[in-house]
Amino acid sequence: MIPPVLIEQIREDNFLKYMLKRVLQFDNYLNTTNAMKIKIRGIKYDEHTQDGDLLDPVAVDEDIDYIHRWTPLYDRRILYKLYNLQYYYLAHTSKMPKFTMMITLTGSHASPQLPTKNGLRHLAYFGKFHEAHRRGKQMIKKYLKTVDYLSILEGHPTSGYVHAHDNYFLNQLPPEKTLEIIENHWNNTQKMGSRDHGIKIEIKEPKDFRDIKSFIAYPLAYLGKTSIGALSEWTKYDVIFNTCLWLSGKSKLFGGLNRRVRAFQPSRSLSAIMNKKIPKNYKFVPLETLLKFSNEEKILNRSPNYDKNISAWRSLGGNDE
Repeated sequence: MIPPVLIEQIREDNFLKYMLKRVLQFDNYLNTTNAMKIKIRGIKYDEHTQDGDLLDPVAVDEDIDYIHRWTPLYDRRILYKLYNLQYYYLAHTSKMPKFTMMITLTGSHASPQLPTKNGLRHLAYFGKFHEAHRRGKQMIKKYLKTVDYLSILEGHPTSGYVHAHDNYFLNQLPPEKTLEIIENHWNNTQKMGSRDHGIKIEIKEPKDFRDIKSFIAYPLAYLGKTSIGALSEWTKYDVIFNTCLWLSGKSKLFGGLNRRVRAFQPSRSLSAIMNKKIPKNYKFVPLETLLKFSNEEKILNRSPNYDKNISAWRSLGGNDE
């Protein structure tokens, strides 16, 4: 999956080559899961046509793609959620925020020019940044009195070290004193940055919220470098960042952080809007879920009523041989 030229660049880069083993593990994960399928078996019933006619029950035996952060279907899900959010504001114009405040968070970290600065390599710094970012969001929520935000992580284009773009939706402008408190908390209290390389705050009026393309362009511009659909545009530094993102959820014994970090994280309030789903016009009885790989199948989950319902599934045309 990862272009060989990028792996070779990392192998030859004195600043990055210590990560080669982890990059190869990440590449193997991408290749392996790309060849996997999830098989779902069950019975679909109580389905109606558009005219209201009841259809006969159907035995379901479908293979679907294995989905994770670096799959095209995941990219499409993010796009779907962003459209949901946009349409929500179009339908509820009174709830549209009056201002947006973009906070870009960077920190003091190493680079090819200063490889020993701050003493932390990519994954260790990733963990430190994640904790500081979490504390920062808690503090900002207290002062801004808002629960609506989109948070996106991205790798630095010339080092691969993580930084964040947080977009807060506001109904009133925060006073200058509040902005100074936010800046001081990141730069000095948490000692993550400096006046020149730490935190940047931009406040805008969302005049373009009625333009769907404009609205979704903001997060997608940053998400592109963590999207498998944009893999052809990745650099060696994007590979390093995504490897750290993948490793974050692994156990410390494996070399990870034992904490799953999300590159795209809406607040709970926005997530509730973005995750709205289209109601289904049928009911479904699950029988079992299997993982398919290399002509082998492994049972992931089986219904407690499997033995009773499998006969009905077979009578409806299901074939498990």
